[in-house]
Amino acid sequence: MPDTISTEPSDRASRPVRFVPILAAIGILLSALVVDSAIIVMALRFMGKATFASTPWKALYFGHTGMLLVALFWIGFLGRWRFREFGFKAPADHKYLWIAAVFGIFFGLVMTVVDYAHNIAMHMPPDHFSLSVTNVIGLLSFEGFYAGTVEEILFRGLLVTFLMQRMSGRIRLGGFSLHIAGVIVAVLFCLSHVASFWTESFSAAAGQQIYAFVWAIIYAYWLEKSGSLLPSIIGHNLGNLIEDVLAFAIAWHWS
Repeated sequence: MPDTISTEPSDRASRPVRFVPILAAIGILLSALVVDSAIIVMALRFMGKATFASTPWKALYFGHTGMLLVALFWIGFLGRWRFREFGFKAPADHKYLWIAAVFGIFFGLVMTVVDYAHNIAMHMPPDHFSLSVTNVIGLLSFEGFYAGTVEEILFRGLLVTFLMQRMSGRIRLGGFSLHIAGVIVAVLFCLSHVASFWTESFSAAAGQQIYAFVWAIIYAYWLEKSGSLLPSIIGHNLGNLIEDVLAFAIAWHWS
């Protein structure tokens, strides 16, 4: 088994971009998102709105755990428990770990500017960033270690690999080349965050869609080049962590 993920199938002509695998990928994603949402709704009812508002990370942990279990089930079912084929291995080239760390810091800075531009301009603390020790530790641990890990296993590990195994085709832009599966899943990644249009300002939600698409393309590229989920997990988690650390700093400064 090679260390990198194969992107040039010998039967390219027999496996062009097809709609059936895409629809199957959408169904797999929906099964994970439905479980995630159902668990969060149940947790919200059990915890109460006040507790959820002060410690939202508790429900998020439960929801993402449900999402993780669904993703692992599909990987086991579709891949016959060959997890290495879905990126569960060390990267072929460790330079991508350092690249992911540097880009993760950059990601966090960009997301902070996009998501909290209004709070910074108005000198307002962001919502759900209570400065209690419990909430600070809980939210930073969720965003810095768990959220990105679960989402990368689902989107890049499961969905990108699933589509790469069932279709061919590449997107090229200058010297940049990426399997079409990475682009398709980047779109699905954006759509899975579309609810922000109902909870955030239009400008913030639109900005989130743009950076989510770009980040997803980069994560897929790292998976394809390194053969491992670890770079994308590091970049994703570090970006989330940096953003939340800065959000807590904003909340502390203007609380």
